[in-house]
Amino acid sequence: MVTWTNKHWGALIGALLLLVITWLGFGAAALVVLGGVVGYFVGSFLDGELDVEDIRQRAQGTRASRQPR
Repeated sequence: MVTWTNKHWGALIGALLLLVITWLGFGAAALVVLGGVVGYFVGSFLDGELDVEDIRQRAQGTRASRQPR
């Protein structure tokens, strides 16, 4: 039995929210996709799969190498 994770629910909620907000707008399709992607990452964060500290270290270039030399 397959159950939905917070990642899936976040993508669905983000997409539906943007669809309702932009129902009459021209760029609705692009905004719905963007909302789904944002929701996916929010769900990943809530599931503990997204390590914000690791992302910050990678962006700053201060991440220690995990490969022994």
